[in-house]
Amino acid sequence: MKKIMIVEDSSLMIAVISNFIKKEGKEVTLISAHNGKEAIDMYEQEKPDIVFMDIKMPIMDGMQSLEEIKKKDPAAKVVMCTSLKEQAQEDKAKALGACGYIMKPFSRQDIISAIEKNTDW
Repeated sequence: MKKIMIVEDSSLMIAVISNFIKKEGKEVTLISAHNGKEAIDMYEQEKPDIVFMDIKMPIMDGMQSLEEIKKKDPAAKVVMCTSLKEQAQEDKAKALGACGYIMKPFSRQDIISAIEKNTDW
């Protein structure tokens, strides 16, 4: 069973992404964190197959969290999710090891495609 972690400070966005994934009808374990610090702690405990990470969050942003997760697990699959269209930010995410970059508002297919591209789901 795949483990998918959603890191987002908005409970509504966690619910949206979770529902997109659940509609696929596959058995998955969904894990959520509300900031980058929680994401690092949860990643170490849960070892998810893929992470969907917001960039702008309190306590620790997604870029910092991505960097820390990749230091601990270079094979980590992290897809950055943001509403800010900034090429420099996308370039930085990729340089830090993000395996994807999705712009909000995203579709169900954006989420499912990222999972299929980065896991054997």
